[in-house]
Order: sequence, then C-alpha cells, then structure tokens
Amino acid sequence: MNINEELKRYIEENIFPSYAKNDLGHNLDHIKYVIKRSLKFASMVPDINYQMVYVIASYHDIGHYIDAKNHEKVSSEILLQDQNLLKWFSFEEMQIMIIEQV
Repeated sequence: MNINEELKRYIEENIFPSYAKNDLGHNLDHIKYVIKRSLKFASMVPDINYQMVYVIASYHDIGHYIDAKNHEKVSSEILLQDQNLLKWFSFEEMQIMIIEQV
C-alpha cells in the first residue's frame, strides 16, 4: 500500500497543521493513529483505493475545533472544498469520500 508521495506531502504540509487547533483527543497524534488503523483495516478489502482511505482518515477530525458536536459534517465540507485534491481525485471520488465521513 503505497500512498502517492506528493499527496502525502500535501496533506502533511497543509492539513496536519490544522490539528494543532483541536483538543488533545483530536490532535495530530490521534489522526496519525486513525490513518494507521484505517490503512490496516483497508488492507483487508479487495480493490480498495488506499489514496482515498488516507485522505478520509486525514480529514476525519479536521473540523473538530470549529464545531465539536458536528465536526463530521464540517470535516466533510472542508474536504469537499479543498480543490487541491482534484489533482489526485475525480469529483466523483471526492463525493464518495465525503459520504464516508458523515
């Protein structure tokens, strides 16, 4: 399971820093754990798109500092609005990723 290095670098440089705004239960260490576990679970699913799993996990709690109670919806909106992701994903894939968030 190889994650595209350019995508990984984009997430690490542009998305991960937002987790400093979250509480300790939803910080960067938590997200790295979520990513690791998500990719491990994904390895049991045939023909899964690991790039999508990585992005879904990376954006999982990004909206927590904005609205803790509704952070899944906020996180989905942030993912969908990130036009930079269109470099790696189609619009349809973006739609699938936000459905998985909510």
